[in-house]
Amino acid sequence: MQKKILFLFFLSIWLQAKSNVIFDQYFGEGALRIDCIHAGTAEEEFYAIDELWQEPFWGGSKTSLIDTSNLGNTLFQVFEKQTHTLIFSRGLCTIFEEWRTTEEAHQGIRRSFSESFRMPWPKFPVQISVSSRNRKGQFQEIWNYEIDPSDPNIRKEIPYKNIKTVAYLNNGNPENKVDIVVLPEGYTKKEMKVFRKHVARLFQRFFRTEPFASHQKDFNVWMIEFPSPESGIDNPNKGIFRDTPFSSSFNALGIDRYVLTFDNKTVRKVASRVPYDYIVIFVNEKKYGGGGIFNLYAILTVAHERSETVFIHEFGHLFGGLGDEYYTSSVTYNEFYPLDVEPWEPNLTICTDREQLKWKTWVNPETPIPTPWEKETFDLHQQEYQKTLAQFESIHAPKSKIDSLNASHSQWIKAFFASQKFKDCVGAFEGAGYTSQGLYRPSLLCCMFSGNAEYDPVCRNAIERMILFHTK
Repeated sequence: MQKKILFLFFLSIWLQAKSNVIFDQYFGEGALRIDCIHAGTAEEEFYAIDELWQEPFWGGSKTSLIDTSNLGNTLFQVFEKQTHTLIFSRGLCTIFEEWRTTEEAHQGIRRSFSESFRMPWPKFPVQISVSSRNRKGQFQEIWNYEIDPSDPNIRKEIPYKNIKTVAYLNNGNPENKVDIVVLPEGYTKKEMKVFRKHVARLFQRFFRTEPFASHQKDFNVWMIEFPSPESGIDNPNKGIFRDTPFSSSFNALGIDRYVLTFDNKTVRKVASRVPYDYIVIFVNEKKYGGGGIFNLYAILTVAHERSETVFIHEFGHLFGGLGDEYYTSSVTYNEFYPLDVEPWEPNLTICTDREQLKWKTWVNPETPIPTPWEKETFDLHQQEYQKTLAQFESIHAPKSKIDSLNASHSQWIKAFFASQKFKDCVGAFEGAGYTSQGLYRPSLLCCMFSGNAEYDPVCRNAIERMILFHTK
């Protein structure tokens, strides 16, 4: 009971901050989309304006206008120009920020990425400000730009007027709901029926998962039927390339399982056909893959047996700002989480001081911090499993043999975690965020660590807090 009271107390403080701006005083109907280019290297970055768009729908809250969560690597702020009053803000993450931790970026190679910021349509001229976290984790302004809503060059045409939009789940007014739009990637016109089945299957599992199950009435879900010329997506490591609406691909940022689209503007144009807060892209592929970026989009392949749990994991990134808790899978990032800076993600920490732990509310007095577990045993098993799996894949072993290996591995994992003393406790378990030592996760097992689990208490409450931010 004490934990719930403390949670509700802090939640009430967080939610109070949203009531200071009166929507009708500063905003009208529809949305302003600011398309820009984000470019640089590991050591430098800059923004450049691309286009401004007036969109027909603002699906967001009209009361939760100021984001005080301190989540994300980027902070987007909007000020009324004349008085310099803060009238809107959002935290988010970008592909550029991930890319700049790769070896390519550290070699000084410059790359650019298309990005967009969205806000309610302003009644008056505004100044936008974009800040990025520096090496110490503090926000530092990178770009500011003035926008006059009467500018005749703001584009107002409605793209893709003839594509079909379908309300999969309609619980009411978008401004009081979490509005999700699902886009199809790699589904031909003949495969739209398959897309609809995939949406139904994954969202049935989604709404059986807490805290979404308890808050199903707080969600709207749209489907947009946007067919692809070809089925599937690019798989560069196999020499496969497909003509698809969003040009999505495996091997994003050099990680074979990582699926992303860099065609931000097409994604935004298609999504703008409905009121939305969050974009989810379902990919018509049997191969496992996906990605989720906070307040950008979640994307995943859905024609395989693991897709339901992958969806829950990737949506945790997109919606709750949750970090990856696994650390044994290969990545191409360099110092993604510096060990002298506290991560902003709600479920990752470098802290081992019980009194300073960000999730201390959920830790029982008898649970040791750091919390012991048989990490070396787990690590050795993971190394052997990944070595064997790589060997099987290199010789193109039969699918049945790989399936047998995966099944055996899953059984071992289940038995291993069931045997751990603190398996049901919130603590500080070493190994998280692609880092074996020095970074900690709140629970031994969570879907941000393994796809076979549910959200742990800390992650559940981070997501629930975001649901309430959008709906209350």
